[in-house]
Amino acid sequence: MSSSLAQTAIAFLIDLADQGEIDPWDVKVIDVIDRFLSLLKSQAEALASQGRTPYEANLSESGQGFLYASMLVLLKADTMVRAEAEAEAEANPEEVWEEDIPDLVPLPRNLERHLHRRAVAPIPQRRQVTLHELIQQLETMATVMADHQPRIRARRARPQPQRQAVRAIAQLAHQENLSEIAAALEAFLDQYWDELGEDTLWIDFELLLEHWPQFKPADLEDAHDFDTPHAAAVHEKVGVFWGLLFLSAQSKVELGQDQFYGDLRVRNLNRAPLTAAEAELPAFILPD
Repeated sequence: MSSSLAQTAIAFLIDLADQGEIDPWDVKVIDVIDRFLSLLKSQAEALASQGRTPYEANLSESGQGFLYASMLVLLKADTMVRAEAEAEAEANPEEVWEEDIPDLVPLPRNLERHLHRRAVAPIPQRRQVTLHELIQQLETMATVMADHQPRIRARRARPQPQRQAVRAIAQLAHQENLSEIAAALEAFLDQYWDELGEDTLWIDFELLLEHWPQFKPADLEDAHDFDTPHAAAVHEKVGVFWGLLFLSAQSKVELGQDQFYGDLRVRNLNRAPLTAAEAELPAFILPD
């Protein structure tokens, strides 16, 4: 709440005390809050002169007033709890034990079975809240809220709409011509497997990329304009990798790595099919 509203509330309390409408030594917090909210409602038109509509001004000030009210009620609740504890201590003084101890009634066995929880809560003791305490609490709250710095929230990036994301993926897949690239890669691997693999089962993905431009059909040449040769190379690598994934889904090639984030290897299953033992291995082998 702003300090001006706190000053208004303090002046309102003092005015009520001067008129004799409240007892400075026993302030009814709820009654005072109701009167103060009624005062704010009557002043809505005056607050509108600050540039806000009467509704906005009244809503803002009433919200701050309710915040003050809740804290004042908490103050009175705390004082009542303390007063209740003090009253119970005074109402139960230490009993004076008689010297004739043998005449005392012995305690029953299993005492916990004879103890019963009180059915209703005890009537709370009234504790008077003085006008000085209310004013002091209002000043404290105004100081704390004036020193409070609002937290700056970082603006989150707006997520791309789902329709735009689907359209972008569809356009990218169309530009890459995955089925045509996969067919060209299959023919490339069948024709040059022995030359590239040197009679081995696997060839490195990087070695495949080195020979791919020499075999790549002209109709697969991209019409994209890239700013740097590196960007063009990355684009070409992604397209070849997508084509290999397409062939892998058709069980025409096998992709493997010796370790996570290691070099990628390619195996042409048309020319180097899996053995019976290899076929029984799971598709993914996790390290120990």
